Amino acid sequence: MKNPFTLGLAGKGDFCDREKEMEDLLRHAKNGNKTVLFSPRRYGKSSLISMVLDKLSEEGFTTIYVDLFPITSEKDFISRLSEGILKGIGKGIDPRTVGEKVFHLFKRLIPSIEIKPEGYSFSVKYDQTTDSRLLLEDLLEGLYAYTKRKKIKTAIALDEFQEITELPESKKIEGILRSHIQSHREIAYFFIGSRRRILNDMFLEKSRAFYKSAFSYILKEISRTDFVTFIIRKFRESGKVCDRESAEIIYDTVRGYPYYVQKLASITWDLTSKKCNPETVFSGFKHLLQMEVIDFEGIWSGLTLVQRATIKAIAKEPGSAVFSKDFLERYRLSIGGTQKAVKILISRDLVEKDNEKKYRLTDPVMAKWLRDV
Repeated sequence: MKNPFTLGLAGKGDFCDREKEMEDLLRHAKNGNKTVLFSPRRYGKSSLISMVLDKLSEEGFTTIYVDLFPITSEKDFISRLSEGILKGIGKGIDPRTVGEKVFHLFKRLIPSIEIKPEGYSFSVKYDQTTDSRLLLEDLLEGLYAYTKRKKIKTAIALDEFQEITELPESKKIEGILRSHIQSHREIAYFFIGSRRRILNDMFLEKSRAFYKSAFSYILKEISRTDFVTFIIRKFRESGKVCDRESAEIIYDTVRGYPYYVQKLASITWDLTSKKCNPETVFSGFKHLLQMEVIDFEGIWSGLTLVQRATIKAIAKEPGSAVFSKDFLERYRLSIGGTQKAVKILISRDLVEKDNEKKYRLTDPVMAKWLRDV
């Protein structure tokens, strides 16, 4: 029997809860709103937005998804955005006629289509000496003109949107995007990100182009009751048994973190012959830790000594008064160094404030690893 838990994009049968979030985001799209969707990484944002776009597509929307995580330059951003737009417009169109739909969209950007047995892919060509501002404006104006001319409803998802802030031209890009997007009343935009502090600053700082231009939507943890029921059902449907106690331990061990709940449940399922028990879950968590070590070591190596000391102290004592004299003395930290370290750790989404406004590690499994090393 195939393992019933998924670690990639969750399809309809693998989706747990999120009905309210789905309804909220669909409503925003149908109203043509601009929406900022953020949460820690691996919280299921991409799976959720994929489901939303699929639903909108069924209702007649042209849907566009662009992953901005890999961008390395302004021209790279323009290429990825244009390819995403062309793919969205060409979705479902006969490959023999798709060229007619896209070749006259832009003035400076020239679409290129490659037809293969399994489908077709898009790219764009342009004069490399052309100012990138003109290229980006051409792209946005062409999209909007097409939307209005065809009288179609459109939804665009820009995943890991905060990555544009890493580019030297970020302020210029933000300004160009805002100047055009604010007039795109027929187009719904989703700005998605996992570096919450940076994304928050983009839309809440008065000096930024996107200041108060979108609705903020925070994706929270899936409820304990819903996820536990989901785990029990998935085990049962695959011919195995997971009692409520074991399912609750799976959820609680990783603090309800969606990606880790799925992964720990998946590992536990593999270790279970017929019936899961708490010992199996604990054994599964040891395997999970071993799998994540490389990722954690990579993050650790990118921190300064003060940042390492600070994040390790917070991992050992989550919820403590980080800037108190006792805490600083206990971990041999200085107030100035700790304040700077915490600010950077929050900006990288490694540390967060919980519901009681107390500091803790964002990643519960990394917290466990740091307590043990």
